[in-house]
Formats: sequence, C-alpha cells, structure tokens
Amino acid sequence: MKTRILTTALASLVVAGFAAAPTFADGESTVGAKVDDVTLLTKIKADLLQSKNVDGLDVNVDVKDGKVTLSGTASTEAERTQAESIAKGASGVKSVDNKIVLKQAK
Repeated sequence: MKTRILTTALASLVVAGFAAAPTFADGESTVGAKVDDVTLLTKIKADLLQSKNVDGLDVNVDVKDGKVTLSGTASTEAERTQAESIAKGASGVKSVDNKIVLKQAK
C-alpha cells in the first residue's frame, strides 16, 4: 500500500514538473512534441532495422518537430532511396532531409 501511494505521489510530481515547465531549452518544443519526436524516431529506426533492403545499422535518424534527418551510409542509391521512403511512410512525418551518402567502393 505504501509503495502504491509513493508511486502515485512520484508520478504526480513528475506530471506537475512538466506542467510547470512546458518548454525545453530551445524555447519552442513542448513535452508533447518531444514525446512525438521520440516515438517517430523509434518507429522509423525499427522499420529501417526490419527492412531487408536497408542496413538500418548504417542509417542515423534524427527528428525535430516532425522533421526527419537521415544520415549515415548506404551501399547503393536504391538503399538510400528506400531508407527515405521508409521515413516518409511513418505517420506524423512532416519532411525528410536525406543526407545519407554512398559508401566508397574499395
């Protein structure tokens, strides 16, 4: 019973803290926007890792306010394009900036 009361009190303090300071240091993003960005990043990265046509470990994903930036490397132009298509297909994406470069042939 004490644990449940303590957990409820702690959760209330966390929520109150977010409500008291609804923006982050950048002055523009809210807690909700940050959560949405993290959710989007997680979804895109998971889709890239599951794709048979993209080496998801070679692609970095950044999201800010629904704007996705892809970076890293791809073996082919088709792989680079597929990574962009996967990112664009995620619900909530406003735009995709594809900065993936092709790996140099050895």
